[in-house]
Amino acid sequence: MIEAFRLLYKERRFTTELQTQEQIRELIKSELLDEFTHPRARLSLEKKLGLAFDRISKSPLSDDKKELLEKVYKEEYIKLSTEDRN
Repeated sequence: MIEAFRLLYKERRFTTELQTQEQIRELIKSELLDEFTHPRARLSLEKKLGLAFDRISKSPLSDDKKELLEKVYKEEYIKLSTEDRN
């Protein structure tokens, strides 16, 4: 999974520092919460998930790696959408 994530986001500097699947899950969580964007310009969880799936489907990754990444994104989405963040 680490290599698939690195290939998907090869232009991002931090991907070379990834060592664990937990680090990838934390990055996915940050991406879904749109933490890399100014608060007033942030997109919803649903939109961010859709953008991630679009990026994955258009990537040159193998179907197995695409399925794996989509599964992890779905798992993190479900966690975020069901937790109380108030």
